Order: sequence, then C-alpha cells, then structure tokens
Amino acid sequence: MNLATTNLTRRYPGLRPFERSQSAVFRGRGEDITKLSNLILRERLVVLFAKSGMGKTSLLQAGCAPELERQDFVPIFLRTERSDRPLLAGISEMLEKNVHVGGTDQTGLRVAAPQTLWEKMKRLEFDLDGLPATPVLVFDQFEEAYTLSHSEESRRQFFSELADLANDTMPEALRATLLEQFKLGNLSVETMQWWEQQPNVRIVLSIRSDFLHYIDRVSKSIPGILRNRYELQALDREKARTAIVEPAIQEGTYASQTFSFVPAALEEMLDFLSGHDATTDEEGKATTRAEEVEVVNLQIICQDVEERIIDAQKLAKFEVDSPFYEGKEGLRNSIRNFYQNQLQLFPKAYVERILQKTQQGTPITALDQALTAKTGKELHDLAQRLMEESLITPGNRRNSVVDDTLISDYKVSPDFLDTLVDKSRLLRKEPRLDDFYYEISHDTLLPAVIESRNTRRDREQTDRQKAEYQTQLAEEAKRREAVEAELKATLRQRKLARTVAITSFISLLVSLAFGGWFIKEYVDNTRSQLDQAEFYVHNELFNAADITYDILLKHPNRCWVLANFNPNKIIADEFKIVNQFQKGFVAVDSNFIIADSLMLANNYALALNCYRLAEDSLNAYRLLNAKYSDDTLQNDWRIQPQIIDKKADLIQQRIINARLTLAREFKISQREYESFLEAKVWGQALRNLRRMKQLLPAHPADEADLQIALKIRGRPSDYVKKELEKYEARVLGL
Repeated sequence: MNLATTNLTRRYPGLRPFERSQSAVFRGRGEDITKLSNLILRERLVVLFAKSGMGKTSLLQAGCAPELERQDFVPIFLRTERSDRPLLAGISEMLEKNVHVGGTDQTGLRVAAPQTLWEKMKRLEFDLDGLPATPVLVFDQFEEAYTLSHSEESRRQFFSELADLANDTMPEALRATLLEQFKLGNLSVETMQWWEQQPNVRIVLSIRSDFLHYIDRVSKSIPGILRNRYELQALDREKARTAIVEPAIQEGTYASQTFSFVPAALEEMLDFLSGHDATTDEEGKATTRAEEVEVVNLQIICQDVEERIIDAQKLAKFEVDSPFYEGKEGLRNSIRNFYQNQLQLFPKAYVERILQKTQQGTPITALDQALTAKTGKELHDLAQRLMEESLITPGNRRNSVVDDTLISDYKVSPDFLDTLVDKSRLLRKEPRLDDFYYEISHDTLLPAVIESRNTRRDREQTDRQKAEYQTQLAEEAKRREAVEAELKATLRQRKLARTVAITSFISLLVSLAFGGWFIKEYVDNTRSQLDQAEFYVHNELFNAADITYDILLKHPNRCWVLANFNPNKIIADEFKIVNQFQKGFVAVDSNFIIADSLMLANNYALALNCYRLAEDSLNAYRLLNAKYSDDTLQNDWRIQPQIIDKKADLIQQRIINARLTLAREFKISQREYESFLEAKVWGQALRNLRRMKQLLPAHPADEADLQIALKIRGRPSDYVKKELEKYEARVLGL
C-alpha cells in the first residue's frame, strides 16, 4: 500500500458511521434526509428508530446535520453511555463545552441555585459561523439510558427534566420559586417575562427499534413522545444502487481514485445484497426476498472493493468487474470474514503506521518499538484478545473502555489502538471530555467477535488439557524407563551369578518376584490409563478422551490385558461408543451456539427452533447415556447425570427467554400493524404482518405458548395467514 494513502478518507466507511465531513459521499438517503430534516424543523420532539446497522448515526451526522445547518439549526450530538456519573451531570458538561456555545444569558441568574436542563437550554446561546442558531439536541443511541448501569434516581431525574424540555413547560419547582420571589418583590416584571419564554430547541431521540418499547416508560410524562416518529428502513434496490455508485465517482481527496462499476457487476452486487441468490423455501425451491438491502452489508462489501482498488493502485476511472472482487463467493467472504480479515491485516497496517512516522521524523516511543519487534502472529493475537476480552460485556454487549485502561492492561500504545480504529475499522474512538473511549465499531460485528472468542477459549482449554496430558505421559515414560533400567540391571546380575548354582537359584527367585511385580505395575498402569479416559468421558472432555483411547489402541498388549482382566472393556468397542457420545455432545452444543447467535441477530423464531433442536439432541444424548450406563451401580454412568440435567435446565431457560422475547416482539409488531391498519397505511401494515410471520415459531408447543401470551382463540399462524391473504391482495391492488 502507498503510505501516502494510509490516513486519507475512504469513500465507504464500513462499519463506522459517516461523519459530518463525509456528507459528500453519503448517498442513497436523500428522501430520508429531506423527510427527517423537515420533521425536526417542524416538531419540537422527534423519535428516530431503526434496527441496528440501518445507519441512524450516519443519517443524522452526514445527512441531516448539513441540511439543518442550512436552516440555521445546529445539531448537538449527545450520548448517555457514561454510567460512572449522573446522567444530567454528563449531559450538562457536554453542552457547556460544545464548540457552538457562543455565550450565556445572565438574565435573572440565581446564584448557587442548581440549573435544570430546561434552564440551561434557555441560558446557553448557540451560534453557527458567528450567527445565532437554534440548537438541536441529538441523543444518539438513546437506549443506553435504559440498558447501561445508571442508577434509578439518575434516570428518574434525567427523564423528568427531559420531559419539561420536550413538553415546552417550565419545571413546576422552578415556577413556584419564581412566583414566590416575584410576590416578595425580588423579581421585576421584565425578568418574569423573560422566564416565561420557553427555550427554542429541538430534540431528537435516536434508538434501536428492538428497544423502542422502553419509550413507553416515559409516555406518561411526555404524552406525545411517539407522535412524531420516523422509522429508518433498509435501502431498496435503487437507493442501494445510488449508495454504491455515486460515492465512487465523487471528486475529492480520497484514498482511492474515482472508479465505476461494470453494469453486470453492479447488478450482481445488488442481487447478492437483496438476497436473490441465497434464499430457498422449505422444499428447497429458490425464492426471492423483499427488495431490501442491509446498509452494513453494503458498506462492508463496498469498503472491501475500495481497499482492493487502493492496494492495487488503480488509476482514475477504473471499472470494477466481477472477477476483480472474485464474484459471488468474494461477496459472501466479505461479509463472513470481515472481522477475521481485518485482524489478519492489522499487524501490517500497524507496522506501516510506525514506519511512516519514522520516515516523517516523528519520535517513536519505546513501547511502539517493542511492539513492532513482535511477530505478526503475536500482534494479531494481542489485538484479538484485547477486543474479545475487554470490549464485550458478560451479557455479550459492546463495552466502552477508556484508553488508559486498555493501554495499562494490554501494554499497547495509542498508535496500536488507533490503527484498529482508522485502518482496521474494528473499533470506534469517542472523545468524551478529557478522555478517549474505545468500543467495537458496530453491533453487526458482535456475532463474529463472540464466535471467535468462544472458539479461541475452547481451543485454549483443549491445549491446556493436552499439555497436562502430555506431562502425565512424560512422567509415565520416566517411570517406565526407570523400571526398564532396573530390569536390565537385574538381568546383568543374573548372568554374573550363573557360575554359582545357589546364587543362580536365588537370582531366579528374585527375577520371578520382580517379573510378577513388573507385570502387576504394567496392568495397574494400563487400568489407570483406562480410568483416566473414562474420567474424561464422565466430564465430557472428549478431545482428551480421544487421545487416551488412541494411545491404548496403539498398544495391543495393553488392549489384551484389559480384555482378559475385564471382558466388558474391549477398547475398540469402547472407543466407538465414546465417538457416539462425542457426536451427540457436538449436536447439542452446535445447536445451542447457533441459537444464541440467532438471538443476538434478532432472529427469534429461528433461534427458538434451534433451542428445540438442542433440546431434542440432549434427549437423544440422555437416552444414549442410559443405554450405555449401569445405573444400578454407584457412579457407573458414562456421563454424570448432573451435567446433562444442568444443560437441560440451561436450554429450558433459553427456550423460556426466547419465547418471552418472541412474544414481546410479536406484540410490538401486532400493535404497530393494528395502528397502521387503523390509519389505513396499508404498506406499513403489511410490513408488520410479514414481520409477524417471521416471528411464528415452528414447534407446536411454542405456538401454543404464543397463543396464550396473545390471548387469542385461534392459532397465531392461522391469524397471520388470514390477515396476509386479506391485506396482500389489498396492497397489491393499490
């Protein structure tokens, strides 16, 4: 890669949201920009909601912000992720330090009295390019106010003061104080008139759609909170075409020269992104999904194409064809391998970053010198462990960590972290007051990061078990060598003693006795090895058990000893049985892991089905255990029943949780469907019906549970089918 392009802006940011400076290449959302901007200009409070990855932050920063600024409105972006201090304290400090604050109105200032959010927005004066501007408070990722560990008192106070500002009403406590002071003659009429004027402000709450139900909790204090809401949908095919094509031809200072797409390649990309080549029905027949494109997938694929162009140093007006990005398989790999690919590229990018600073004459820290001396694998593993162990919470959510903590815990440098941000695009860097915080760049990466973390942990555990077993084998080999050495010494003594009959006789007796002892030790050692293998099976350590049985099978003498001392322990047969248990274990575990991943991806019906498959696999596993175990004997189970029972409880808990989540999402979609139906917005109503169809569980018991939760007489599937037949015909006829 040309070092001069390392720090230049990309046309496609990948998982990172578009920033204000990237508005020229933020395309495909023109209609959304106009509608949302007009709604913000017209209404005091607007709720923007969408699924994770739809581009809410990009729309606000690169789309609406320039449009609002043209109307003399200045967006103030706020976050509620700091849980180490009261919500209002953090927000107040961010407001006061905002670069657009031009002054503070001192009228009727109450010295030493705490200021509410309403009063602060009334006093702060905002400007844009030196001219007065109306502030737009944009609470990005508003769900953090609910999901992070804020205290209930902090939340209550925040929502109360936000309600005063949103409802365009003076706080009651403040009004009572001012009236009392006015009656006492401490306030003039002019000052009271100033107080009665409401702050001129707009408020935008940006929240993920799966957390939209949290908004209901403040609907009593802000009755019209959802009246002015805007749902950001996935891109349709034509908007996706615009989002792909127009940034590529945009002139400007970018890391890549201008380029374009061959029509056939562009159609292939759009087909892939809209799901035309990857969907089949239950009978295996090809089908077509709705013409919708996930923004995140589009950005990852386009970013991959742009990085290929940069690496190949293609000249301006280069035309991208299908072989350039390796066709459909290349597109699939862009999505599937984004996380792993970026990790693989990280060591080179970091070393090049330090090399560039060296060539520019910038001093290099001792820590960076030590890090660049490491191998590529060591740098890769360090970055992987930093992300997977520190930036994911125990509940499998993104974790925001201050730079000092990461630098101290992992002995890395700021340049190390910034390479993960601006080159690898795996992390997001947020300036908050006097610190920088890092987090995984987007929720879409979470399933891949979690899967990689779990795989790595399993591999490390297996490696530890293998190392322990190798240590045991080494100790056994030393004992065997010692025994063999003693035996050789005894044989030499016997040869020397043959000249004397009595000495020979005594030596013979000694040899027989030692031989008996040696055979006993050999048998005991063989039995101990079998016991160790069975112990591994008892505790489901099948990889270690495989190694032990394999070693036994490679020693026919040991197998013969076991077969003669215990005819029921034929090692080859035992090994086959253990393989059956291992397959059953893998079936349970893989279905469980897939189900958890689907839950994280919001595919609740499929997740519930996989939990059911895990439950069925576990029942088969339990029957297999009963078949090859003798429960009449103490501790003669193949697998400890408590382990299976614990798994069964965990799966049942997951099924219950999935049922509740599915029912909740079904109710939300049903409520939205009925609202849109009542408003005769047929397209939106049909969209929610299709979402309800996606949420229908496959298992009869789960559907019966959903029926009970919905309190309806008929089956939910019959209800959805009937409604779909009714309104699909209506919508298609419009």
